[in-house]
Amino acid sequence: MKNIKKLLAVLISVVLTVSLLAACGGDGGATTNTDKPEGTTAEQTDVKTEPVTDAKTEADTTVPATTDEVTEAPELKLYDIYRWDFDDASDLGWVSSNMTDVSAGEDGTMKLVCKGSDPNITTKRLNVNIDCDKVEYITMRVKNCTDNYSCQLFISTTDSPGPAESYSLKFEHEYADEDDEWEILEIDTLDINGWSGTLKALRFDYTDGSEGEYYIDYIALQTTVEKDAGGVVTEEDVDPRAGKELLYKWDLTTLTAEDMYLSSQPHDEDTEADENEGEEVEDPRWHFSGGVEDAYVENGHLVIKIGAIDPFMISPKLTTPFDCSAVTAVVVKACNKTDMTLAQFFFRTEDAEAFSEAGSVRFSFEKQGADNEEWEEIVIKPSDSVLWDGQLDYIRLDPSEAHEGIVMIDSIELWGSAQ
Repeated sequence: MKNIKKLLAVLISVVLTVSLLAACGGDGGATTNTDKPEGTTAEQTDVKTEPVTDAKTEADTTVPATTDEVTEAPELKLYDIYRWDFDDASDLGWVSSNMTDVSAGEDGTMKLVCKGSDPNITTKRLNVNIDCDKVEYITMRVKNCTDNYSCQLFISTTDSPGPAESYSLKFEHEYADEDDEWEILEIDTLDINGWSGTLKALRFDYTDGSEGEYYIDYIALQTTVEKDAGGVVTEEDVDPRAGKELLYKWDLTTLTAEDMYLSSQPHDEDTEADENEGEEVEDPRWHFSGGVEDAYVENGHLVIKIGAIDPFMISPKLTTPFDCSAVTAVVVKACNKTDMTLAQFFFRTEDAEAFSEAGSVRFSFEKQGADNEEWEEIVIKPSDSVLWDGQLDYIRLDPSEAHEGIVMIDSIELWGSAQ
């Protein structure tokens, strides 16, 4: 009986073993099941969710490149359109327009000595036509030994008459007085509002400081196009009177007290001219107003004494009609004894019935200062103004932007072609 029980136990054990083996064999046949695609284990999913490209980018940006791996961008090659290099000590091409002593420095540089607040310099008359669209960069090599980092460049063009805040660009030096280092200032003209038309003048406010020295090695108007490829610069006649004739002349040395009206002095009659800053001058007198303190003829010269801002003088109405298209030049013979070089010529025509900034041309004297005795013939091209059209009625001359000092004027002439 015990043997039978042992035999049954063995048989049951064998049956269970066979059943278990069969079950395992059934699971092994499920490897072809497509309900679960290959490669979807949790570990593999974690790996694939990491952005591989980002991991490579991170590796590229965090591991410093070796010297052999660095490829420097090619240096921008610039060509001069016009250049002031200050090699000619007798004619630097720039003059003081406020609070600056300008002189030739060592090794072909221009030295500026700041004499007070708002110091700046201005170009002399340009005898070339410079198309602003062709100038891509204004480059300067400078050494700033003033007490300030800030500076500003003003422009004046046929499209954007200046200097005006709206036609300027502010920027900063890298060094100041304690560094005593040369640096290159490279200005992209696309950053300058109003940079279009023909360039007439530049004004450089080289510091916001009020003391110190400043040196300029060169100032260059540059392009990325080779100079001989575009005909960027064309020479013009230095004197637009060439081949023309004298059309009209105001001889100011012969003026008497009866020929002048000075608004700063009391008069028996009031005139509409004073109320409108001289926009209507019905009598045959020259009107002196604004910052003109006195005006008189002495030793054969008209002397204009300036005592405040905005001095100006207005001609009588022209009795001889001149079409603006026939007048190519306005010539002023004068001696500037103020401390500023900038001045301005205005006009009125039948079409432009009021004096305006658009109906004007700025110009500059080459000499200035209380001790100056040199007379200059300032040749102005009135066609630089977009409003120079129609019949000329009046002219106005702002003899200086200075607030004090003396300007002497002998004559104002109109040159052109006889009608």
